[in-house]
Amino acid sequence: MYENLRNALKSKGISFNAAAAAVGMPEPTFRTKVQERSFDVEEAFHIQANLFPEMDIRFLFARSDAK
Repeated sequence: MYENLRNALKSKGISFNAAAAAVGMPEPTFRTKVQERSFDVEEAFHIQANLFPEMDIRFLFARSDAK
């Protein structure tokens, strides 16, 4: 799970639906990728550039479920 991404969305008051629309992704896909799967590199850069340009991409996409 991308806990930092979830927290960043929450702190800016951005819903999963709004975030998904901003990056051109269906909301269910965005939600699943945040919670259970992963974003590819291009998607991560697109999300960071469009929603969180002030944040470090490595921090934003650090996995909280690492084993």
